[in-house]
Amino acid sequence: MERYESILKFEKYIVNEIYFKTNQEFKDNNEGTPIDLNIETKIDIQKDNMKITLNTTIFANAIEKNYPFEMNVEITGLFVVKGDEPNKFVKNAIAILYPYVRAIVSTYTANANISPLILPAINVNKLIEDQTKKD
Repeated sequence: MERYESILKFEKYIVNEIYFKTNQEFKDNNEGTPIDLNIETKIDIQKDNMKITLNTTIFANAIEKNYPFEMNVEITGLFVVKGDEPNKFVKNAIAILYPYVRAIVSTYTANANISPLILPAINVNKLIEDQTKKD
């Protein structure tokens, strides 16, 4: 097993914030609601340590846009990179962390007694490319 171990080590993640508000005025048109998703990343690298924060907003402005709810989930993942440049592993770290956001959202929505929302997989390369353009 040792020869398959990655030099990128995922230490843990921390849930910084969860915000959830049901839209009591939501009118279901039975056509399905496309997912309105925004993910912002914050990357902090100190020597071998990397801290990645994903701030995920789902259905922003729910009342104005007739979404069933609005939600924000912010989590931070702590990573260690041994023997290489941490910058090379940012995409991998985001790809490791995002499924935790997906699990939180699906579990929370199921427990809120609404249809569980399963977020789609994302293209991490495109996410980073788009955010680089914004900055």
